[in-house]
Amino acid sequence: MKLLYVEDNPFDRDLTRRALLKQLPQLVWDTATGVQDALEKLAANSYDVLLLDMWLQDGSGLDVLLHVRRQGIDVGVVVVAGAGDEASVVQFLKAGAQDYLPKHGPYLDQLGERLVRAQHRHSQALRPGTVLNVLYVESSQDDIALTRRYFDRRAPHLHLVVHGDAASALEWMAVPGNHADVALLDLRLPGMSGLELLAALQTRYRLPSVLITGRGDEAAAAQAMSLGAVDYLIKEHGYVTALPSVIEHAHVLAAYAALRLACAQQETPAAS
Repeated sequence: MKLLYVEDNPFDRDLTRRALLKQLPQLVWDTATGVQDALEKLAANSYDVLLLDMWLQDGSGLDVLLHVRRQGIDVGVVVVAGAGDEASVVQFLKAGAQDYLPKHGPYLDQLGERLVRAQHRHSQALRPGTVLNVLYVESSQDDIALTRRYFDRRAPHLHLVVHGDAASALEWMAVPGNHADVALLDLRLPGMSGLELLAALQTRYRLPSVLITGRGDEAAAAQAMSLGAVDYLIKEHGYVTALPSVIEHAHVLAAYAALRLACAQQETPAAS
C-alpha cells in the first residue's frame, strides 16, 4: 500500500508513521504538510490511500478530497478528526471518503486496519463501467427530456427508470426482478407527493433517495432529510449538471452505511 498522509503537525506525522509501520511493514509512506503540498504530490505521484487531517493551516482536508473527486483520482480516503470535529465528518463522507477516525484514545492502534478497509471499499466502489438504476419520478416532461439528454451525454452509467407519479413508481418497485439503486424524486407530484413517496420508499425498501425541489421549498427539503433523504437539490439553472455526482454520492453513502452496519454486527458478540 502506498499512502499519502496530509498533516501539518510534525509530532502527529511522526507518531502516526511509527504506529503504521508496525502495523503495515510493507507500507510505502509519503507525507504532505498542507493542501498545496498535497495537490503537488498528487499531481506527481499515485497513491492507494489518502489519510487526511480535517483541519490544516492552509485550508481543510476537504479541499484535498474535493480536488481528488474533481480530477477523478483513483484513491481511497480516510479522515482523522480532532476533538469536537465529528459534526463536520458528514461533509467528508458525502464527498466520497471511505472512513474516518476521531483522534481519541488509542485510535492509532486501529488505523492500519482502517486504511486497509478503505482501500478495499474504494476498490469496490462505483466505477465508470458500473450501471446504476435510478428510479426517476418526475411529472414534467420538459424536465424529463432535459435530464435524459444530459445523462445520455455525460452520465451513460446512470440508467433512468422514469415514472410520472408515485403510484406507478411503487407499482414498478413491487414487481419481482425490478431494482433501483437510487431514487430521484421531484417534490411536486400528482396524487401522492414526493415526501409521501420518499417515506414509502424508505419504509419498504430503504432506498437511498435524492429530492428535487423548486424555489422556496427549503422547508420541504428539510423535512425530506428528516425522513431519510440523502440529499436534495433546488431546481436552479444548471441543476441537472450536479445530478450525476449527487446520485453517485447517495449510492456510495448507502453502501458505506450498509458496510458499517455489517461490520458492527460482526463485532457484536453473539448472545449466549
